[in-house]
Amino acid sequence: MPLVTLENCVTVKLPPGFRLIRKEDIHKKFTSEDRTMRDYKLSYFYEWNMENNSTVIVRESQDRMIDGVIMFRFVPGINNPEKIVIEMLARNFSMGSGSSGVGADLLKVVENNIARPIHIRRIEIEAIKNLEDYYESLGYHPEGSEYFDSSWKRIVNMVKMIN
Repeated sequence: MPLVTLENCVTVKLPPGFRLIRKEDIHKKFTSEDRTMRDYKLSYFYEWNMENNSTVIVRESQDRMIDGVIMFRFVPGINNPEKIVIEMLARNFSMGSGSSGVGADLLKVVENNIARPIHIRRIEIEAIKNLEDYYESLGYHPEGSEYFDSSWKRIVNMVKMIN
């Protein structure tokens, strides 16, 4: 498994096919099934990855295209993280990654290869309400009140405790 250093201070091992997003990825084709997500190109994910305390991991296909991305941040920060907050999880439907387990695979990488090794026990996802059942099937549970977002509509906070 390749070693990856996050923000020059935390080193983790990612399984083959998973890596940090790179500048050369921004020109690759990426289309989400969700209409709201279609405005988010790989250049957005790359720029977000360059911000402090922000990480974007991609799953790369055999032909070096991007099957999916996961954006997350460490709270309160990478030097003393109490939890990981998943900001966005997106699959590339233009590559036929619609229901192939890409999203679940990306979540498992964050749980097993990032949270566990650095002893983070809590992962939160700000999820679109209609995906609540999907996240529950992966071991996440709703916590707190749902709220309304002008872009995403109904949002529910999903939580998973990592042992």
